[in-house]
Amino acid sequence: MKNENKYAAPALDKGLDILEYLSSIGSPQSQAEVADALGRTPAEIFRMLARLEYRGYIIRDPMSGKYHLSLKLYHLSHTHSPVESLRRASLPAMQDLANKSGHSVHLSVLDQGALLVVAQAKSPSPVSLSIAEGSRFPLSTTTSGMLLLANMGYLEREDFLSLDEAYLGWSKKRQKDYRQKLDTIQQSGHACADSEITQGVTDIAAPIGKEGGSLLASLAISTVSSIVGTKRLSTEELIKAAVETADRISEANGI
Repeated sequence: MKNENKYAAPALDKGLDILEYLSSIGSPQSQAEVADALGRTPAEIFRMLARLEYRGYIIRDPMSGKYHLSLKLYHLSHTHSPVESLRRASLPAMQDLANKSGHSVHLSVLDQGALLVVAQAKSPSPVSLSIAEGSRFPLSTTTSGMLLLANMGYLEREDFLSLDEAYLGWSKKRQKDYRQKLDTIQQSGHACADSEITQGVTDIAAPIGKEGGSLLASLAISTVSSIVGTKRLSTEELIKAAVETADRISEANGI
């Protein structure tokens, strides 16, 4: 008997298989789809799906009957982490920035080669961008991701880029231009770019942490092109406000 099967727990393995599959697929799945993907029959996973739903790990859509992950695993993993402490300490300053700028503000960190949104301060404006906490995005195609990459050491940056599917699919010229953009961001101390994910949105990001020290997070203002209720601060004013707030959070957390 192999060592990994010495203490086999089939029911636990079945539940973990379901959670891992729903996490990897990224879209709601029916009972039949989950069963087919795991090489099981729908009857085999029926009770496990019911228990995972009862315990709040997955959510079943009442209309389609399909399942998707809740944020329970995210909350459990961050309950006592340094990131959760940073999140709690950052929210008041983030809300101040959202009120001042008229745009929503997001706090993001690196997580397993991707950008993870860990906090959001909503704008008082009737038109703004909302990004759910726990959302994950590619590093190379997000403004906050570029900021975090720009502030890495050379070898660490190379490691991340070597695993980034979007970056690896670009031409050599585009990769070179992208690296130059990262160098510019590193020198300026902030990032400002149109969103590659949402049309009509421009993101302004500033680092939380000291240059050359522990860079923990990216603070970003997501500006939306709208004539309704949005404060008319210039790009320069928004950059200044973002950098000042990021510095305020860094100082308050001793980083």
